[in-house]
Amino acid sequence: MKQIYFTLMICSASIISLTFNSCKKETPDTETQSSVDNSICEGEFNNFLSVINGYARNQQGLKGNRTVGPTVTVSDTTHFPVTMTIDYGTTGIVDSIDNKVRKGQIVASFSNKWHISGTTATVKLINYFVANTSGGNFIQYNADSIMIKRTDSIVFTNTIINGSVVSPAGWSLKWASTRTMTQTGGYSSITSGDDVFSATGNSTGTDRNGKTYTVTLKNPIVKRSSCAWIESGSLDLTPDGLSVRTVDYGTGTCDNKVTLVINGNTFTFSLN
Repeated sequence: MKQIYFTLMICSASIISLTFNSCKKETPDTETQSSVDNSICEGEFNNFLSVINGYARNQQGLKGNRTVGPTVTVSDTTHFPVTMTIDYGTTGIVDSIDNKVRKGQIVASFSNKWHISGTTATVKLINYFVANTSGGNFIQYNADSIMIKRTDSIVFTNTIINGSVVSPAGWSLKWASTRTMTQTGGYSSITSGDDVFSATGNSTGTDRNGKTYTVTLKNPIVKRSSCAWIESGSLDLTPDGLSVRTVDYGTGTCDNKVTLVINGNTFTFSLN
């Protein structure tokens, strides 16, 4: 009798265990912070090529023969490397191209005249801050190095080494990337307001919560210099320990809306 009772107890325990496991639901993956923080990095770090290219092609000794704005200075152009400093001042000025507010300096050292294929520009950021609107909160962008190389008349490689973003709110981001960027618009004019760049490549980052992630551009992301946001394209972002999620910037409308798809579930967020 004892043996029969023991067998029944085992069977009952097994049934309870199966019932419990079948009712246990898997927690959905709704993590969006890494996608938001990556978009903050994508926007400005991909914009430096447009800024450097726009000013360099109009600077005497680098390509053209006219000076663009009182905030741009160029060192002795008779010997290379030549240094170009783009100074936004210490209090911040509204950028006439995309209407963001910038302060600090972008300093680029050119190995040769900018229109020559193979020329590299090594870029340093000095006390460089960006706010999306006048009166908005400034966040600081920095990098150990930004290396831009012209590989063809309209094709560039853009490498960000140990990039970082720091907010006065106390959070910080890390970002690094290697991108191939093609100028798809504005290359025939002397102004930079109509420049358009399409980017492919990979990147890695760490969001404000300390979670690392990797990025592969799925469809080329497109940044128009006159737009404060990425206009189109998509990427696959994979946070450490989580599923891949697709970040979609749309099909060409200049707005701050982004769509995020995780395991078939769709989320939207706005860039501030």
